[in-house]
Amino acid sequence: MEGDGRRHAGATDDTATYPALPRPRGPESDEQASPPFIARRYPEQPPAPRQYPEQPSAPRRYPEQPSAPRRYLEQPPAPRRTTTLRAALFGVLAFLLFAPAAAVAYTTVREEGGVTVAAQELPAGRDRDVGPGAPAGRSPAPGGTHRPAPTTVDGRIRQALADQAAALLADDQDGFLAAVDPSAPALRDDLARRFGSLRQLQVKVWQPTVKGKVRTEAGGTASAIVAVQYCFVVQACEPMGLEADTRWNVSGKAVTMLAFGTAKALGPRPWEASELHTAVGSRVVMSTTAKYASRLSSMLATAEKAAVLTDKFARWGSPPSRYVVYLAGPDEWASWYGINQAAWVAGFAMPLNASATEIVVNAARIDTRQALDVLRHEFTHVVTLDGVEKAYPHTWWLVEGVAEYVRMKGAGNKPFDGMADVRSYARSGRWDGTIALDDPPDGATTTDVSGRYGVAYLSLQHLAERYGEDRLLDFFGYAVRQGVALGDAAPKAFGVSWDDIQAECAKAVRAHV
Repeated sequence: MEGDGRRHAGATDDTATYPALPRPRGPESDEQASPPFIARRYPEQPPAPRQYPEQPSAPRRYPEQPSAPRRYLEQPPAPRRTTTLRAALFGVLAFLLFAPAAAVAYTTVREEGGVTVAAQELPAGRDRDVGPGAPAGRSPAPGGTHRPAPTTVDGRIRQALADQAAALLADDQDGFLAAVDPSAPALRDDLARRFGSLRQLQVKVWQPTVKGKVRTEAGGTASAIVAVQYCFVVQACEPMGLEADTRWNVSGKAVTMLAFGTAKALGPRPWEASELHTAVGSRVVMSTTAKYASRLSSMLATAEKAAVLTDKFARWGSPPSRYVVYLAGPDEWASWYGINQAAWVAGFAMPLNASATEIVVNAARIDTRQALDVLRHEFTHVVTLDGVEKAYPHTWWLVEGVAEYVRMKGAGNKPFDGMADVRSYARSGRWDGTIALDDPPDGATTTDVSGRYGVAYLSLQHLAERYGEDRLLDFFGYAVRQGVALGDAAPKAFGVSWDDIQAECAKAVRAHV
């Protein structure tokens, strides 16, 4: 959802309108052996709304090829590509939840030292309590104006959420847990873990909003769908977001929380499910569980190095304030975002909205040396697909090819490390010379998937050498970012027909095999 000051659909008089959250945008490489190829898919789903889409996003996966530890291969696609996503990598769900981009890592640092109070402000003339951020039952902050306590269940729940948000941002765990009903110790433990993980991630914005009306139920309970916008590290951002179900106990004038679910789409998020340890650099937020915490320092240094190169390819906007990377162990790999990834996949990028993508790396498959290549590829998806809400037809090869192009650029003059699979694929009879390849078909072998990535890379490498990198990126912008048909994009970028471009690229690929 955008922080554009608009009300949420179905909002009532008790629903606050938030002011727009500004989205600032921010600020060679060693050649270490590359990990497996990085593959990424664009699932095809109707355009994801920029508010709180209900469809999960298609993660862009980067499966690792067991036999070729230097390359990133994508696991053959499950869902077919979809229209939403600025960064679609391997599919499993659909682009969804608006939110997160800058929050977590995609906006430029502005006023990093402060925090943004995320409380809901109740409209004038309706239920109001102390100002946003002042916990219920406590005195307002110095200089604050005392307001009457809410008189409706709806208003009290909104106030409880506002108080909880203020406590989170103030690093007040007792205040954050104050709304939990005494009969729900498991919820208290769960929220205490979330609190710790969010504080580790340096949460700077937390804005909960009740969607629609609170539903009162028999037996003195109520339920509400809560949408949350959040940002990590910086408070000026285009926030990430999620929706979760909540249940409340209603007793007289008091409301207490009985349940606070995890994200309804692409959930649970890593910080909802795990106790995280986090390291924050100038360009990257790196987070993992206790088991892999000892790797944070070296992995963060590697990620920072990858960002130096990929930042330079953010030509359609500024690079993110932070790239967000999660290092997943086997248990987390099978549960984060509600996706059971294959054990051999090296990593994937999960687009949460058109301008926010979180990256997950498989700790069991990727070491620090391999991570540099993986993250160069992944970060390229982040910067080249920023703001892209659709996956246009016949552009998979461009999306993956440009990520491989940047990855190999970071490797200096090293030869492309996937040539064996390109030869195998090209000579198998399964490649007919078409350059504009779409997602690998279901059932494709890892060798074929890797070969398709190689065809994409060699094609883009040829275009860069023949016409220059700027014109190559112009072509990418027309076809991938604007949805211009290849037949129209080629003359605009290169001054020659698409048929000529395709013939040139096919010839260049065959020259290598």
